[in-house]
This record gives sequence, structure tokens and C-alpha cells, in this order.
Amino acid sequence: MWIVVRGTAALVVVAAVLCGCSAKGLKTHPVQGKVELKDGDIAILTGSYVELMQEADPLVRASGRITAQGSYAIQTLHEGKVLSGAPDGKYKVRIVLGDESDEGVPKRKGNPFHPRYLDFDKSGLSFTVPSGDYSVVLSKK
Repeated sequence: MWIVVRGTAALVVVAAVLCGCSAKGLKTHPVQGKVELKDGDIAILTGSYVELMQEADPLVRASGRITAQGSYAIQTLHEGKVLSGAPDGKYKVRIVLGDESDEGVPKRKGNPFHPRYLDFDKSGLSFTVPSGDYSVVLSKK
């Protein structure tokens, strides 16, 4: 009887290890771009984020922090790990404003661009990954 129990337990452990080892993880593609602010200084958006939401699965999200020069690099959080880039797919895009500088000082009064860019469904911004063109142009209109 113990031989059967031990044999079954060993088989379960081997199957679990094989399943775990065969998983390749999530494949991502590099997503780097630049944000431009028409009629404004892009530095005001330093510390804000470009956020992506996959259209096929809204739970798949990725984001990248905007630098003082307006550049960003997207990262995806998947199963507790931060991955560079984003998985294949079509994404809705929005801006998430950082409220404070790294020193904790409020950065701005008012919104430097039209509020529609804060909403995935209203922004009019979208990316297809991979595509290569990940530029974002924001305006007050």
C-alpha cells in the first residue's frame, strides 16, 4: 500500500515540476516612445506615466514613466515579475498624471493637456505591439 502511495506522490511531484519547467512565460516586445506636448513644456509631465490596456484582455496592463525629455519605456507586471516591453496585441493608451515631483512638491496647477487623454476610451490613442511607432502627441484641444 505504501509503495502505491509513494509512487503516486512521486508521480504528482514529477508532473508538477515538468509543467512548471515547460512554461515559457509571457513573450514581450520592446515598447519605447516619446510624448510631445503641443504648446507646452514636456518637462511638466516628468514622473507621469503612459499606460497601456490590452483591448482583448483589459486586465493586461503595462506602463512607462515619462522622463523630463518626454521619453518612456514600457514595462509589464506579470505573475509578480516586471518584464521589459509588452505582449502582442492592440492597446488603448492613456496618460496617468504624477501629482508630485520626486521631492514631493506639487508639479503643476491644472492639466497641461485636454482631459480626454486621461481616459482609455476617450483619448483616441492606441498602439499595436509590435509596431515600432509609439509616439504620443498631446494637445489642449
